[in-house]
Amino acid sequence: MLNQRQVQIMGRLENEKASGLELAKLTGTSKRTILRDISQINHILQTIGEITSSQAGGYQLDIQDKAAYKNLLHQSMYDDELILLELLRHDFRTLDDLATTLFLSKAVISEKIVFLRGHYANRLQIKSKPNYGHYLDEPRFRKMILLANLIDKNPTFFCERLGISGHDYASLLDGIRKLDGTRYYPNIHSAHLVSLMLATNILEGEQEMGEQTSDWFQHWIDEDNQDKAQSFLTSFMEEQQRKSAEVSPQKVQEILQGLAEQYSTPVYDLELVEQLVGHLKRSIAYPIILHDRKLHNISNIKAVYPLAFDLSIAFVSSANETFGIELYDIDLIGLYFSCAMERIKQSAAKVILFSDQYAVASINKQMIEKELQSIEVIVVMHRQELQATLQDQDIKLILNNHATFQEFNTDVDCLDIKQVITKAELRTVQDMLEKIDVRKNIRTFFPENLAMDYHNAPGEDWNTIVQGICEELETRGILSSDESVKIQEREQKGNNLVINHLALPHCTTQRNQAFFCGVCAPCGGGSGGWNTCA
Repeated sequence: MLNQRQVQIMGRLENEKASGLELAKLTGTSKRTILRDISQINHILQTIGEITSSQAGGYQLDIQDKAAYKNLLHQSMYDDELILLELLRHDFRTLDDLATTLFLSKAVISEKIVFLRGHYANRLQIKSKPNYGHYLDEPRFRKMILLANLIDKNPTFFCERLGISGHDYASLLDGIRKLDGTRYYPNIHSAHLVSLMLATNILEGEQEMGEQTSDWFQHWIDEDNQDKAQSFLTSFMEEQQRKSAEVSPQKVQEILQGLAEQYSTPVYDLELVEQLVGHLKRSIAYPIILHDRKLHNISNIKAVYPLAFDLSIAFVSSANETFGIELYDIDLIGLYFSCAMERIKQSAAKVILFSDQYAVASINKQMIEKELQSIEVIVVMHRQELQATLQDQDIKLILNNHATFQEFNTDVDCLDIKQVITKAELRTVQDMLEKIDVRKNIRTFFPENLAMDYHNAPGEDWNTIVQGICEELETRGILSSDESVKIQEREQKGNNLVINHLALPHCTTQRNQAFFCGVCAPCGGGSGGWNTCA
């Protein structure tokens, strides 16, 4: 029988080649142990497949009989789940108990317990007590979720282990599908609800599923006849409903805005917000503690989109803290972020760099695209080429890098830059592009129905102006009193602020003349913007 370390090795080599050192790091062992494991794996596989070393370096797994390989892998993988099942159903289990139940040696069981502790280090508290044995130090509701996860994974296999017939499971599932889904929290799947009911009844209930499944089912859905198990599940569902209601596009966008500031990059759009809201709500409806033993890994995402990988981990942490949920599926979250980055990349702002020196233009193009994200620089050398590019493409800005600084007769904004562009000029380019976006989408950034004028009195400083603006927005019901206080406090700390759906920037000037500022109110996307004029 394969041990867990060998299953890990096979899972890795099924997708890509790996060196002995990489496999050793993956399993936390030595290269010598990896060599022994590979030899034992090949002995067990026999005609099913073989691990070979390639001439280019590293090991690879060749599978001849996929069905037999899958059966062998599942048989080995379910040992760990069966240990979890035993720990769920009993207060304590000794090595002797587990060895007798699973028909494995105590040495193998001991090895698997060690693996489970490490594998679930951030999810489950698997502990031991002298003279008692091993146990799960978890609240009742988390045990219920874990047991439901096991049933979901393979209903036939685990229901049989729990003494529930396939007919009873199918009858219960059929009955649940006919119920009004609005009675339960959003996005729940019928099969998962059945698993929760069975798990709760096993852990909390006193009533057994008898021959009359319909009677047992009717007892469960009867609100006037709830026992301990039903009350427990009802309270759990109510809590999940509350969590789901807390998840909103505005709160998700606040998290993403924080990530954008932390990583100094535009990392989201409205599509990403919608995708993440849906994923969070589905995760609340279907909480998962059981490790998903996928036969792929997320190294490709990490290699191609390292920022998306980092953002996914940071987002999961923030979402768990904000909404009080348990979210582990960082690879899928990473896919959302990587797709968002592709969309941003594809919609890059197009800028013309007009120059008479190709070498200088090439250097400036590289500097601009490196320092300013989501910008595509198009180098043109002649006026005819310039006019043709303006006609064929949506150009946001012309950078005049020509030695003679020629003038252009065009509606497109133009900025003169030096031979080799400076840091200050790069910041100017970025500022101009942002203002162009605001100007072209003025009603998106400043919705007319939420616009207001604030006339500052002579001598008012910025903090007084902020207070006056907040009071007006509070009077109009756009801000709560608590938000108003937070905005004023934060504005005095010296950092720009985005709170809830309102953006309030710093407005500074060296001039003594009066000025006016536009403060954005909430728009459909929840994004903010501002403008000041002397």
